[in-house]
Amino acid sequence: MSNSDLLSEKLQLKHLRDVYNLKISHKANPGLDRMNRNAFEKNLDEHLNVINYKIHNGTYKFTYFKEKLLSKGKGKLPRVISIPTIRDKITLSVLNEILTEVFKDEIEGKLTQTIIDEIKNAVNSGEYNYFIKIDIKNFYGNINHPIILKKIQRKIKDKSVLSLVEKALINPTVTEGKRNVEPEVPSVGVPQGVSISNILANIYLLEVDKRIGSFKGVKYFRYVDDILILCKTSNKKRTFKSIENELCIKLKLAINSKKDEGLLTKGFDYLGYAYKKLNEYKYGFSVRPNNLLKLETSIIEIFSEYKKNKSSEQFLWDINNRITGFVLEDNKYGWLFFYSQIDNVAILYHLDWFVNKMCGVYKVKPALQKQIKRFVKAYFEIIMKRGKSAYIPNSKGFPLDEKKRILQTIYNINRSELDKMPNNDVDKLFKRKVYISVKELEKDVQNIS
Repeated sequence: MSNSDLLSEKLQLKHLRDVYNLKISHKANPGLDRMNRNAFEKNLDEHLNVINYKIHNGTYKFTYFKEKLLSKGKGKLPRVISIPTIRDKITLSVLNEILTEVFKDEIEGKLTQTIIDEIKNAVNSGEYNYFIKIDIKNFYGNINHPIILKKIQRKIKDKSVLSLVEKALINPTVTEGKRNVEPEVPSVGVPQGVSISNILANIYLLEVDKRIGSFKGVKYFRYVDDILILCKTSNKKRTFKSIENELCIKLKLAINSKKDEGLLTKGFDYLGYAYKKLNEYKYGFSVRPNNLLKLETSIIEIFSEYKKNKSSEQFLWDINNRITGFVLEDNKYGWLFFYSQIDNVAILYHLDWFVNKMCGVYKVKPALQKQIKRFVKAYFEIIMKRGKSAYIPNSKGFPLDEKKRILQTIYNINRSELDKMPNNDVDKLFKRKVYISVKELEKDVQNIS
């Protein structure tokens, strides 16, 4: 299918409506135009027709992205996240679909857990005894526009698609208080937080993946801008020089000169996991201590909140979702899903002990304590049944009446109002509310690199 035909297919009104309903509606927070979901849906088809018309005639313009700052920890500058308007979210989602389709034969989107599993196999093969971690300085902020556009033009010729990519790249991100001030147009960098960020990052580093990944005696891993190389001590200098040339000379990026490297027996952290000596006889993957502490802190917060409001329903909803995670629209959220590749299950027994200890500290009644789920059981349900388990909540498995009950008891929605709503609207409301809850679970695994 040609690029033009692919674009026309993606811009059909039915497909745009599907994109909104399946990917956007449950997380349709306002952008700089302050238009919320309810206001947008009142004229949904009109907005979708505008997207179609303006993209086809080349007049589509993105509203400035709204700036949101995310803390990266004490002493670090916050991460700048760009929030598009609802209409622009639909457009960017379609653009992401097109880029993903066009580059599907060259870019394989791997989950963190898949990468860790591959690292395990490489380490256990005995072929490598050395590791090098590459730290790219401000990767997203330093992506060169002419270089990324040239890489895209290699496979995409349609002017409408290329124009959209370029407009998204140069669209400023501004604070809400300065929405009427003319901002500086960015000449470098990719906005973080928009749906095309990761595919653009993958396209930018595609040639690095191919070149370094083809080296004999070297195993190369990358997740966005986190790069890990396994090799022999005999070829570590040549390998590092090669990747330094690819990143710094060809792609105009910068890497920190103080790199993390050493023998595998030294151990290393990667993507929130820690490869280290687990006992006298065994090396393997565990959880970084700070990330374990982060989860324990969030568990304490749930117990503390229970002590204040004494709501058993809310407490069980919060603590059980924190333990098991949640599957929403086939996307898996939660600490245990993220760390499903750990080798020391002892951590999970420790966490179950920790929850029991908190039950004692906060005087949780035995009848309520029995309803709390277990990390160990949830872990084995995930790895044995690949997440398709009744023990792990899945938005697709909730009957309508159960959705209404949760909306009433957990989110304080009036039951009589729910009973008046069409079933489809109840489903949308449920997904939207649950999405807000499950996004909280991601805080336990943020800043993993």
